[in-house]
Amino acid sequence: MLDLQQASITSSNTNYWLETAVKLQDEFDKFLWSLEAAGYYNSPSDVSGELILRERNYIDNAIPAANGIAVANLVRLSLLTEELYYLDRAESALTAFSSIMKQSPQACPSLFIALDWYRNQTLVRTSEAEISSLITQYFPTTIYKVETDLPKNSVGLVCQGLICKNLL
Repeated sequence: MLDLQQASITSSNTNYWLETAVKLQDEFDKFLWSLEAAGYYNSPSDVSGELILRERNYIDNAIPAANGIAVANLVRLSLLTEELYYLDRAESALTAFSSIMKQSPQACPSLFIALDWYRNQTLVRTSEAEISSLITQYFPTTIYKVETDLPKNSVGLVCQGLICKNLL
């Protein structure tokens, strides 16, 4: 949904995908987040009583592990919504999996992609016209947002973390 939101950023219905992603993330957090150890479980809390062990998978196979994808999505959501709650949750999960990332990095490349998002997160606030030219280029940890109230004579704002720079 976040990819669809970025792909339709210049359309009039842009917020639909973001709103849907936020609702889905809220549900994901409610049923799968581990309060004790951070990261996400493979099975929801409402059926966990039936399980002997409730796993939190971090190993990538043919399909990337849900925790790696989820953490990267948390960073992306924090950029789009400007809610630091998502970024805090991403940091908690990365911290929880840091020892396995050090011991066996080849087992969890999706967590390293999430770490790249966390460390290099970039939000570009600019006009629709500028986004159309920028979005065709490859910037792996960049999110775009249409901004109508830019400083005078600027092309846009590039924000990394909580620091924004004006592009003239």
